[in-house]
Amino acid sequence: MMSWSSLPRNFHRIRQAAGAECINRTLSQLLKDTKPDAESRIYTAQWLRAQLPIRFARRIEDILQLPHVVVINPHINQILTTYLETFDAMHGFPEIRTEADEECFLNLVQGELVKHNPGTRLIAEGYREVRRLYPEIQLDGFLHDHFTTRIATRILMDNYVEMREPKEGYLGVVCQGMRPLGIVQDLAGELTELTKHLYGCAPEVEYRGNPDCILDYIPRHVKYMVRELLKNAFRSTIERHLTRLKHGVDEPLPRVAVELQQGDIHVIIKISDQGGGLPKRVQREAWRYGWTTVDLMKSQSEAWNYAEESCSWDRSAEDVEQSWKVSGRSELAGYGFGLPLTRLHAQYFGGDVFMQALPGHGTDLILILTHLKEGTPATEIDDLSTMLYRKESSKQAETTKT
Repeated sequence: MMSWSSLPRNFHRIRQAAGAECINRTLSQLLKDTKPDAESRIYTAQWLRAQLPIRFARRIEDILQLPHVVVINPHINQILTTYLETFDAMHGFPEIRTEADEECFLNLVQGELVKHNPGTRLIAEGYREVRRLYPEIQLDGFLHDHFTTRIATRILMDNYVEMREPKEGYLGVVCQGMRPLGIVQDLAGELTELTKHLYGCAPEVEYRGNPDCILDYIPRHVKYMVRELLKNAFRSTIERHLTRLKHGVDEPLPRVAVELQQGDIHVIIKISDQGGGLPKRVQREAWRYGWTTVDLMKSQSEAWNYAEESCSWDRSAEDVEQSWKVSGRSELAGYGFGLPLTRLHAQYFGGDVFMQALPGHGTDLILILTHLKEGTPATEIDDLSTMLYRKESSKQAETTKT
C-alpha cells in the first residue's frame, strides 16, 4: 500500500464519496429515460453528477490499496492520476438546473471519456511490467472488478452523450435489430488484410447456420468480443500452418468457420479453427489476465498488436487501423487480456463465452449474446457494478464490526 505522504491531497473527500450510496440502475431503466428532450437530459445529468464521483472514488480506493510496487508503476500511476482528475472535475461540478448547465456537463463528460480511452492499454502494460519483476503478484480479482465498473461507467456516460441526438435504429447505445453477420464479415475482412500483410496468406472464413440472426445489443461490445475470438482463430491457424510447412508438411490452409444461431433470447456465435488447440493443462490459464502464448521477445509478436488493440471499444476501427499503419505495431499484442475481457463483456448482460479445445486439432469458441430488448431478463437484472459496490460495503461493515 502507499505511504501516508503519497496519498492524494483530496483523499478525505475521496473517502467520503466512496462511502456514499451507489444507486442501482438497470439497463431497462436507463433506456426508458433515454429521451432527447431538455427535461430528460437535465434529469440524467443530475443523476450522473451525483453518482459518477462515487464510482470513481471507489475505484481510486481500490488502486490505492494495491501493493506499492503496482501503484508506482508509471502506467498504473497514470490511470490513478486520470481517475483523480476525473473525480475532482465531477465532484466539483456545480449544480445542474438549466439547459446551459446541462450542456456544460455534457462537454465535461465527453472530455472525460476521451481522457479514459487509453485505460485498458495502460492497465495491460503496467500489469505486464509488474509481473516481469514480481511474477507472484496476481491481480485477477482487482482487474475483474476494475473492468466491470469501467464497462458500467462507460455505458452510463456513452448513453448520456448519445441521448442528445438519437440515431435511427438505436435506443441510446443499444442498436435494435442488429445483424451480427455484418459485423463478423467486416471484422473478418480487416483481419484477413492484416494477416496477408504479415504472413503472405490468410485462412478463408466459412459462414454456417442462420445468417439472418438479429439482436438488440451494443455494437461496440459485439465488435470487441468477435474481433478477439476471430483474431485468436486466425493466429492459431496461420502459425500452426507455418510450423508444419517448416517440417515439410505442405497442405492447404484450413478455413476458420463461423456459425450463427438464433435462440429465444440469445444469439450464439461459434468460431472454430484447426489451429492445434490448447493442451488441457493450460486451458484454464487462458482465462487469467496476463496469460499469453505470444513470445514478447520475438519481433513477430508485434504483428498482433493491431488486432488486440482494436478489441478495446474505446477506439474506433479507423483510429486503430491508422495507428497500425503509422507505427507498424499495436500496443496490446501478447498482453493476455483479450479472452478474460471478452468473457467479462459477455457475462455483463447474462451471456458467456465457452472454450472447447481439442488438443492437436483446433478450438471452438462459443459466444452467447443475450437480447437487450426491453422486457427481456438481461435488461432487468441489477447493474453488476452496483452489485459489486454492495459486496464491498458489506465487507467493510463486517470489518468494522470485528
